[in-house]
Amino acid sequence: MAAVPESTLKGRVALVTGAAGAGIGKAIAARLAREGATVVVTDPHERRLGEAVSEIRESTGGLALGYVMDAGSREQIIKVTDEVLKDVGPVTILVNNAAVNVLGPIFDYDPETWDRVLSVNLSGPWMLSRQAMNHMRDNGLPGVILNISTYAPDVGGDGIESPYAVSKGGLNVLTRSCAHEGGPYGIRANALSMGMVTGTRFTDALHADMQEGERVKSPLGRLPRVEDIVETASFLASDRASAITGEIVNVSAGTHMRY
Repeated sequence: MAAVPESTLKGRVALVTGAAGAGIGKAIAARLAREGATVVVTDPHERRLGEAVSEIRESTGGLALGYVMDAGSREQIIKVTDEVLKDVGPVTILVNNAAVNVLGPIFDYDPETWDRVLSVNLSGPWMLSRQAMNHMRDNGLPGVILNISTYAPDVGGDGIESPYAVSKGGLNVLTRSCAHEGGPYGIRANALSMGMVTGTRFTDALHADMQEGERVKSPLGRLPRVEDIVETASFLASDRASAITGEIVNVSAGTHMRY
């Protein structure tokens, strides 16, 4: 992997939702901290959140703070974003990473589960973007919205993940809306889209045959790794991508082309 640029994000405040697990969110948060950003990590699990913050601080030497927050609760989103504004200043990099994916056929999908998936995966990112963009605009600061998405909307949910695909399709549209409306204020918005990613709990838990079925679709003969996603997120969050906005960037080792 290429050397990490030092202090390229110094002075920025980056909020990453759902970043206390063992996957992509925490890895992105650690990378942004390593690049000099003050990183705000949110997660609904207080113990796990504290452990993640400590790990990011120790591994990067950067500044990381944790706030307990359910990304599906508008009340908690408003409370936490206002607290962050008071504690460390306006968020100038928002990474909407938190997501819920509950598989099941649309014929008998539980309505409450549907509402939960949409609240975390779409309504939450909308509310967080609304809060962050207002804080950026009101303080005269350019900023970045980065939505963690998937190419599931392009394949129609594949029969058993319709709510997830619907929510991420909406997230892609929200991305472009934020790009259009935020542009005049120097606010960029992009979505980082992917399929199976090795090194994540979801992919690693799948049967080997399912992973192999995806791998053979890749012209590169492999699936993307967590570090591939992190590298792209770092680029899109930085000024290196200053002319990129409103894009759905697929990091899939080419598997997206097969759908």
